Amino acid sequence: MLIVNVWAIHHDPMVWDDPEMFKPERFEGLEGTRDRFKLLPFGSGRRSCPGEVLAVRMLGMALGSIIQCFDWERTSKEMVDMTEGHGVTLPKAIPLVAKFKPRLEMTKLLSEL
Repeated sequence: MLIVNVWAIHHDPMVWDDPEMFKPERFEGLEGTRDRFKLLPFGSGRRSCPGEVLAVRMLGMALGSIIQCFDWERTSKEMVDMTEGHGVTLPKAIPLVAKFKPRLEMTKLLSEL
């Protein structure tokens, strides 16, 4: 049995520049490629996640809807702490708390859902 430590691959300083920093721009241009197996959020090969295509499409649609339909703001002036907590799913050490309110243009649409 072979178990791949994906967390270690994703945090390897020989693979990623400053792996502990949140830098979403490092993934620009990787759409649709495995980039030599540096990024494995859904596994790889015969044992990869069968729902990967659906998850990627639904995530984009859900995130776009949340951004489009609501106005967001932080509850405090402090920057968001991206430190990881403990556990299998790596929750944030300090939970993100934000306020949102429906945009006026979307109120009617949201009330019909």
